[in-house]
Amino acid sequence: MCGIVGCLALSPEADPDQSWVATATQRIGHRGPDDEGFFTDHDVALAYKRLAIIDLSQAGHQPMRSADGRFWMIFNGEIYNYVELGAELRNQGVALRSSGDSEVLLETYARIGKDVVHRLRGMYAFAIWDTWTRELFCARDPFGIKPFYYCLDPEPGGTGHRGRHAAGPTGPELAGKPPTGGPGGGPPGDDGRWLTGTPRPGEPEDWPEPRPSAPGRHAARPATGGDASRPPGSPGQPAAGPAPAGPAAWPEVPGRLLRFASERKALADPGELRALDPDELRRYLSFQYVPPPGTLTPPIQVLPPGHAMIAKPGGDVSVYRYWRADLRPAAAASAETPRRILAVMRDSIAVHLRSDAPLGAFLSGGIDSAAICALAAEHRPDLLTFTVGFEREGYSEIDRAQETAAALGVKSVPYLISPEEFFRFLPQIIWHLDDPMADAAAVPLWFVAREAAKQVKVVLSGEGSDELFGGYAIYHQPGMVRAGERLPDWGRAPLKAAAALLPAGVKGKGLLERTSTPLRRRYIGNAHVFTDGQVGQIARAGTARPYDVTDPVYDQAADAGLDDVSTMQLVDINTWLAGDILVKADRMTMAHSLELRVPFLDREVMAVAARLAREEKIGSGTTKAALRAAMSEVLPPAAAQRAKLGFPVPIGHWLKGEAGGFAESLLRDAQTDQWIDRQAALRLLAKFRAGDATVSWRHLWVLVVFSLWHRIYVEKAYDPVALGWEPAQGAAR
Repeated sequence: MCGIVGCLALSPEADPDQSWVATATQRIGHRGPDDEGFFTDHDVALAYKRLAIIDLSQAGHQPMRSADGRFWMIFNGEIYNYVELGAELRNQGVALRSSGDSEVLLETYARIGKDVVHRLRGMYAFAIWDTWTRELFCARDPFGIKPFYYCLDPEPGGTGHRGRHAAGPTGPELAGKPPTGGPGGGPPGDDGRWLTGTPRPGEPEDWPEPRPSAPGRHAARPATGGDASRPPGSPGQPAAGPAPAGPAAWPEVPGRLLRFASERKALADPGELRALDPDELRRYLSFQYVPPPGTLTPPIQVLPPGHAMIAKPGGDVSVYRYWRADLRPAAAASAETPRRILAVMRDSIAVHLRSDAPLGAFLSGGIDSAAICALAAEHRPDLLTFTVGFEREGYSEIDRAQETAAALGVKSVPYLISPEEFFRFLPQIIWHLDDPMADAAAVPLWFVAREAAKQVKVVLSGEGSDELFGGYAIYHQPGMVRAGERLPDWGRAPLKAAAALLPAGVKGKGLLERTSTPLRRRYIGNAHVFTDGQVGQIARAGTARPYDVTDPVYDQAADAGLDDVSTMQLVDINTWLAGDILVKADRMTMAHSLELRVPFLDREVMAVAARLAREEKIGSGTTKAALRAAMSEVLPPAAAQRAKLGFPVPIGHWLKGEAGGFAESLLRDAQTDQWIDRQAALRLLAKFRAGDATVSWRHLWVLVVFSLWHRIYVEKAYDPVALGWEPAQGAAR
């Protein structure tokens, strides 16, 4: 586990920006306080901050050089099957110099090349530089557990940003096929009149083809590596303020560069943003996060989960997809399914426990974390578990977590979060998240990670269970709603008209709205805040719609003939899981130099979950039916059957009470007028505080978080160095 940074010179007049690499590496020092290293040659500069977890010795130092001297690697994550892959290497005569997973990854790549991604069981984002072919290969794990941000400095006269897939095609036609070379509509009831005015029309944008970079080479300089090669630590010049629309260039360094890092702030810290993307802001208002591969801050993009990147000086930057979720549900339930689930989860937990550093687990009141703790305790009966809650009734799982811990015989470490503490640390939490994210559960996750980091360096957690095993109540579709999917448009129109006549809150209105709206226009993921029409009444620019993101997933589901539950799971795996759940899991834990592992998001677990029949997910009037049956062998009945809470936060109560003034001041003070309609936002706050049932606290929280994010990253009202969030440049490392 660590933080990685790199810079590749693409055009003949460019050199890798070593000063930026040093600055960026220091900005993400919280990801790896145990060690650091640098490698440079005339084409590339690589840097690494280490959080030592497996093989704590200097044998795990990075950047790491292959035994034959050909490859250099920086790697963030864990390869859980490194023991088995290492045995294969030894059988082939490879003398490994360490007992860690990093060397196993590097030496496996040295033998089979890009196909290494199909052999890995783990979470990862890595970059490997081939000193012979002058090729950089980068890859990210299938689910997107570990982050990877990148940007291309533009060509002269260019913008450096060409849409959501600017670096290259990522469609299913390229799945698993690396380029040659080198080794081996809104939810129901959206009538456009929610506030005032008419919603802005929007059409899906085109996905452009990649732009080739200029050919050429650089003046040769000797390659250097290790601590002796540490580049200068002086900070780069701050960039100009963000443009009102569209991206701007990187003016500091001549020529075209590829820059990449584990966190967005390494590429653009507060006060350094080149631009904000109005289309991504519109998507944020709908999703409560910016769905990958976009970011709010072009030209920076996300390397999507299950994708790889190949770049060469004087050549193209190519991005291709090597994996995608492929759900193939069985036609009927099987009596053997619970046994298979329990067996594969025991196996996943066993490999996820491989650590040379102290390890614990997060424990809430639900089945996911309880199952993980129960199976982990079979190997580690002294397991430490951590949970948090709030004082308000109904917003704490501490009592339930402690009951489960007592039943399992493990120790529980609880922590109670006060409203004052919540809002005091909120700016720092928003800074850590990089792009705005209005998932309130990120805040308690930051606190539980802080408490866990005082005693352990690794935690197991239950992320991914709901998406793979069918854990969301929204997956339950009443028979009438399912029948509505088969109606033609003219058959839905009377139902939609009837729903429009009913006042908000009247029983039956929601059912009519869902029945009259196709699934692909009412479900964009587990979180759907502002509808398409409502976004047009809040956002001041842009034309994007949320369906630009989800329509390709619905097309994949239709081609595979998936049922409604599997279709919604596929949407969540591709959007909610990758853009929200795993982003906050990584940032909130690594903010405290804590590694989070997710045993449910394992390739072997996925192979079993992908075959679950519909009734094995939402059958018997419950969620995760087969998982509950499997875990009933190791959990007390209350824990196995308990409904999901998931770090609930009483924000709605606070916004109607003591936090209402905070929200109003923030919405008034943030200089966001070019992006959102301030008066519309304030009207929403007033409606919510007056008890208007058409406005939820989520509508307000999305706007509050964006406004606070804007204060931090655009207006630089908070200085991360002065506040101690990141070290001063040039400080001792």
